[in-house]
Amino acid sequence: MTYAEAVNALFTQLPMFQRQGPAAYKADLSATRLVCAALGNPEKDLKFVHVAGTNGKGTVCHMVAAALQQAGCRVGLFTSPHLVDFRERIRVNGECIPEKAVVNFVVRWQASEGTWGTPSFFELTFGMALVHFAQLQCDVVVLETGMGGRLDSTNVIPAPEVAVVTNIGLDHQQFLGPDIRSIAKEKGGIFKDGVPVVLGPMRPEAQSELLAAALRSSSEVHFARDVEGEASAHLHEEASFVTRQNLSTALATLKVLQARDWAISKEAIQSGLSDYAAITGQRGRWQEVAVPRQPLVILDGAHNIDGVAAMVRALEAKVQTRGGRLWVIWGAVADKDHHEVMSLLPENASFVWCAADIPRAMEASKVASLRPALSGAVVSVPVEALAHAMDAAGENDVIWVGGSLFVVGDVLRDAPQRIADWPV
Repeated sequence: MTYAEAVNALFTQLPMFQRQGPAAYKADLSATRLVCAALGNPEKDLKFVHVAGTNGKGTVCHMVAAALQQAGCRVGLFTSPHLVDFRERIRVNGECIPEKAVVNFVVRWQASEGTWGTPSFFELTFGMALVHFAQLQCDVVVLETGMGGRLDSTNVIPAPEVAVVTNIGLDHQQFLGPDIRSIAKEKGGIFKDGVPVVLGPMRPEAQSELLAAALRSSSEVHFARDVEGEASAHLHEEASFVTRQNLSTALATLKVLQARDWAISKEAIQSGLSDYAAITGQRGRWQEVAVPRQPLVILDGAHNIDGVAAMVRALEAKVQTRGGRLWVIWGAVADKDHHEVMSLLPENASFVWCAADIPRAMEASKVASLRPALSGAVVSVPVEALAHAMDAAGENDVIWVGGSLFVVGDVLRDAPQRIADWPV
């Protein structure tokens, strides 16, 4: 079996939320537990940092993992979704899981002939990650929840070193509940007895629910806001809003680990937090791409109300600094209501509507029709939409590729072959 065949088996033979949407969701941990048991429960041999939230959880995971790696730890990192290559989901010290390891695991799963039950794509991928982390004897695994917390597959782990919840906003309401309080309750489901908790900046109603959950689990609570001053010392002048929003949460998490006798020096924290994306390989979160004699391209898959609102504010500041104008390459999935999110998009920007290369994608022309006041062209293929904007924009302009992480992923995959001088 080749790597391409293995990944195709995962994508086509398993229910996959990334491609199918709600039909692939399971509100139950039994299938994950069955997979883990079939694998010999590798999670029992690992230590974890468990991170949930609506916005920022992936970036906090990358920041914490980078600092731990700089401290000399062998660090497993499990995040989702991937942007270009499936292997991005499973990393050890920044290195993606080898293709051969993916193939071996898929062969093992297929040879089980159903004794592993009927796992989803995410459940099986999580099992693959645990096996890889255990085989490489990781000192610690930084673990991002896929959705929610209480019923997320990652919540089968034993008590972690620390549980972290970042900003909580409205997203996936059909699964997590209709309002902020309901969603916060689901996120707080990762708290375990006596395990310290870190809370990032969030709405008061979310924080109150999480404090109640921490009280029930007898968990000591640490607030990111208490280290904001110290965190600012790790910011450089050009730090993105993504970094600024998440740095204090990551720093508070690292301080809890220090208090639990993890040897993490100030130097490791400084170098890890200042260069986390390069250390861990994170892409697609305020990723600035400079092409010679072309407008600045910013890749960021913000797609919910809080994320888009923050993104628009940051983009307006960037555009003002450069003295140009804003272009937006935008696509969306078909199984969500986008009207409130799209109401946040600025009318003075130029838009190019597109559709990601996934079955869930909404047709580009339909996306364009959701808010007629936003004028723009329809160019269905994301990289062609970007090329269209780059041809029309000025050198001082800013082009945001967003609306969906899948749009960002398509551009990252295709731009090196389509856009001249695109950095690989």
